[in-house]
Amino acid sequence: MTIKASVPATTANLSCGFDVLGLALDLFYRVWVEETASGFSIHHSGQGEGHLPLNQNNLFFQAVKRVWERIDFPPKGLIVKAENEIPVSRGLGSSAACIVAGVLVANAIAGGVLNEKEMIQLASEIEGHPDNVVPAFLGGFTMSFRQNEQLVYSSHSFFPDIEMVACIPPYPLSTSKMRQVLPLSYPRAEVVFSLSHLAYLVRSVLLKDRLGFFCSLEDRIHEPYRGRYIKGFTEVKSYLESTDRGRAVVSGSGPTVILFLNQPWNQELQKDVADIFRSQGVPSIVLQKVSWVSTGGKIEN
Repeated sequence: MTIKASVPATTANLSCGFDVLGLALDLFYRVWVEETASGFSIHHSGQGEGHLPLNQNNLFFQAVKRVWERIDFPPKGLIVKAENEIPVSRGLGSSAACIVAGVLVANAIAGGVLNEKEMIQLASEIEGHPDNVVPAFLGGFTMSFRQNEQLVYSSHSFFPDIEMVACIPPYPLSTSKMRQVLPLSYPRAEVVFSLSHLAYLVRSVLLKDRLGFFCSLEDRIHEPYRGRYIKGFTEVKSYLESTDRGRAVVSGSGPTVILFLNQPWNQELQKDVADIFRSQGVPSIVLQKVSWVSTGGKIEN
């Protein structure tokens, strides 16, 4: 029997929602899995092809093994075909999608021992933080935090009519490195600024207040520091704001930049954005329209 799983890409933070907010996007990591006598092998195509391990060191298999260890399930051999639409190490949740797929498949093979909350908890432990894992599991616009080692989370619908564009550069950025560039402490005024914008952003999404949403997309916790390492981010952000065409945010820890637009994505806007990135030394930027999805990771029949 073949088990098929699909998991969406995610963008985390959404400007002022550092380590709290996430949004599921319509790029997918898909696997087809068959049991075998022993061993792990994977055929990987799409994003990351030729650069990811094809043995038990693959992150998918690492997640599978963590699940089986947690529930004391005797390990099985697996043959996997993976197709990946999510750019790797670009701030779009590729590792979270891989982990979530592994957890879903391992739990399905074991007979569904873990419930959804337990799977999300375990996947978050493997990933190290929940802001990508939660939307990858649940879909939609999510918020999450830890309380006494347990996760508290919620998923909601997003705006149906705000166009989004992922600006994906050809170079990767390490999440661990991008965490190291952040300060160890912040002035009170900067914290209050970001908290107030976060509160109003969540309120705006829940009430579908477009004006409030665009007004809230400002951050002083991570974007001023990570943005220095993303060529063209500051310039594109300034361009969109000065022309009242939308806002630009760092996706996860970067280097992908997500554009939230209050005007249609047309040829003129596409050319202007591409020209800005080109002027900052990124001639081969990929500008890809994306949409949010309400469905998260799932086992498909």
